[in-house]
Amino acid sequence: MGRSFLSPSGFGGRIFSNPSSGSSVDISEPVTTPQDASGGESSASRSAPIPTAQATGMGFSPAISSFWLNQSAPGAVTEVPDPAGGPEKVIKMTVSDQDVAPITPTENPRAQLLSPDTIEPGQEFWWSGRFFLPVEGFPAFIPQWLNIVEGAYGPPWNGTPPFEIEAVGSTLRWQRNGTYDWDIPWEMPLERGRWITYLVHEKLAAEGFIELWINGSQVDFFARSSHNPDRLGPTTRLNMKTLDGSNDGGPNFVVIQNYRKVGMFQSVTLYHGGMKLGSTRASVE
Repeated sequence: MGRSFLSPSGFGGRIFSNPSSGSSVDISEPVTTPQDASGGESSASRSAPIPTAQATGMGFSPAISSFWLNQSAPGAVTEVPDPAGGPEKVIKMTVSDQDVAPITPTENPRAQLLSPDTIEPGQEFWWSGRFFLPVEGFPAFIPQWLNIVEGAYGPPWNGTPPFEIEAVGSTLRWQRNGTYDWDIPWEMPLERGRWITYLVHEKLAAEGFIELWINGSQVDFFARSSHNPDRLGPTTRLNMKTLDGSNDGGPNFVVIQNYRKVGMFQSVTLYHGGMKLGSTRASVE
């Protein structure tokens, strides 16, 4: 698929720059960052020193300002009531087919919110979140691809990252990139009208691994796969290159998004709850 991703500084739309202080930040609290008042491209959006994670967990509430960067067209990302009737506000992402460069980073439409890029090569980490695909506003069938979450990812931002959850056809799945011949370790039916939770345990390394829980149940990778060219056996811990030519140039981040191949739909809506990123399972549950 070869999807592209520009440097976080190379985008238009609504921009959140990183904290102006050069000191490290305690990631047990949400990171609030200022919005570029111009609403346009900001060459200074990543010029400040990168904050260093010192605590065990970082919480991103369902508030746009709690994320480090916002890459979206004006008005595409909003805070709204829970579509399932829950008590908390959630994040709504509505992406038009016109939400492309120079409004957003690339030729394919997207809206996305990023964590700080504090995940270092060799680091083991956990992250969690949830998403909701509405019956009205999210298609029952995706002809090509639509990304919902991805990470860890970072420079040189070269194509598809090692891990992501996407909607393709009538399934939700993780399809690995060309490093593994686009095999599919996990897939499930595309479910609309309910919250879907995910929990990821990852080591970011050339000899790394991924563990995944969906709706509280641990995934048995390759137990049922529609594309397993190397005939890999089932495993709950998939040892693999989570750091490859797509993301091996420096610190990485994780992303919640609504990002798809251009030309499929005029508009698509989905929802995200908050997201947590930390060094232990307890810190993200």
